[in-house]
Amino acid sequence: MRTKIYLFILILCIGFNTNGQEIVSGYLHLENPKDWEQKVHLSEVQLNESNNSYTYTPIASSDISEKGYFAFDQKWFNTNDHIYKIHLNPIKKSKNQKLVKNSKLFILSKNDSIHFEKGNSLFANYSTNNSANKEWQQLKKFESKFESLHDNFDTEEYLLRTKGYIKDSLQILLVKLISIKKLDDKKLLEKDIKENTAYYNSLLKELKSSEIDPSLFIYLENKLSLIDKRITEKKYSLSMLLNGIAGFIIIALVLLIVRKQKRRKNTIHNSLSNQENTIKELIISGKSNKEIANELFISINTVKTHISNIYSKLNITSRKELLVKK
Repeated sequence: MRTKIYLFILILCIGFNTNGQEIVSGYLHLENPKDWEQKVHLSEVQLNESNNSYTYTPIASSDISEKGYFAFDQKWFNTNDHIYKIHLNPIKKSKNQKLVKNSKLFILSKNDSIHFEKGNSLFANYSTNNSANKEWQQLKKFESKFESLHDNFDTEEYLLRTKGYIKDSLQILLVKLISIKKLDDKKLLEKDIKENTAYYNSLLKELKSSEIDPSLFIYLENKLSLIDKRITEKKYSLSMLLNGIAGFIIIALVLLIVRKQKRRKNTIHNSLSNQENTIKELIISGKSNKEIANELFISINTVKTHISNIYSKLNITSRKELLVKK
């Protein structure tokens, strides 16, 4: 008798344990079941750099019961928070299907659970104990305020308010990543990174030291590297331009100085009389005062007077200086 009781208790424990492994479960509302594949598919979601916000990697599928029930086992989920999607594939296309949202995104870890309630839509409301997913829903409510603006959409206002919300209201890194991806999709991230580089570098450092899957923030790392490269190239180009301008100015100054010196020499040369220039050239050629006097048929005193005038005009005091200054 005791053996049967123990066996019954063991079966109950196994049953409870099995139920406990189903961390994603719930019900679908199918108006036309024949139009839909009778399986719910589970995919792991990655953030990427393309125009689409997400890419999906299928990991499991669950049969749908007659009552619309489906469930996924704990084994399909990561220990840490990750983004997942469940969706239903249509068998044939119809006009009504375009109005039906056939997927649902959520954040979950294998330590949490999520349950979809019965409702009037394919995937109705759900309840979860995952704090990251709850914060994500709050972010969606915040973003919904801007979805109805359309033509009146103010990108500066959106960027300013979103930055403030990310920094002040979001505490969970994965949700911050999702919100930053939203900025990227609206082509506002690059501008914000340029204006707040220190913040994004600090955030990336925090992400790298966290337990978040690196594949989720690789797009942000690539974006930062690309922008940093562009800034470096721009600085290099600017530096080359400034160096070129500086080089041009230096060359121009050198040419100006040389030109002024030539003009000065010409001015000095022109200030000497013909006789003084002749005597100057004779001195440079090595002639003595006596030789100059004999060659020019003038007295030595006259030669000395001319030499004195030459020294005065050239601001020198000896033959040696004249030879240097020639």
